Amino acid sequence: MDCENLIDCLWKEADKKIRIIYEEAKEAAAKIGGETSVKISRLREEYERKTNEATATRIREIRADAEKEARLLRASAAQRFSNRLYGEFRSSLPLLRNEGYANAFAAMASELPPLSWKVVRVNPGDVSLAREHFPDAEIVSDCGISGGMDIATGDGRIRVINTLEKRLERIWEELIPDLMRENDVSR
Repeated sequence: MDCENLIDCLWKEADKKIRIIYEEAKEAAAKIGGETSVKISRLREEYERKTNEATATRIREIRADAEKEARLLRASAAQRFSNRLYGEFRSSLPLLRNEGYANAFAAMASELPPLSWKVVRVNPGDVSLAREHFPDAEIVSDCGISGGMDIATGDGRIRVINTLEKRLERIWEELIPDLMRENDVSR
């Protein structure tokens, strides 16, 4: 074989090897590109999943905070309404003195245990009624009492507050839920 044929043969062999290397490199690049695409796709999916989870968690947190704030606002509004309503009811207690009050006072006095009552605090308008029902007691006029009596034994060890104010105070906790429902305040 002559030199030219040898060189030509070497060039052909080199071209063949270059094509093989090129094809192998092309296949390797395609494989790496495919693997990279899969990895990128997985990373995107993972990122999207984590983002969605973080978003859902944050939404739950915000919703819980908003619900808590709403509950606090409703409770605050209900408390203000209850206080205002209690004030209205309390300021209306003197109206209970209008009709049949002497009978109501007598009924309240009859609820008391039969003790030796010595001090009776009543509304200034009830002084004569108190003298009638408690003739042996000191009668004290008290403008802070709308009706009924605040009564004590001589030694002060037993005291009964049977006033309209105290009765309202005692029943208020039972009364207010119904009033709130009627006025749609607790929702």
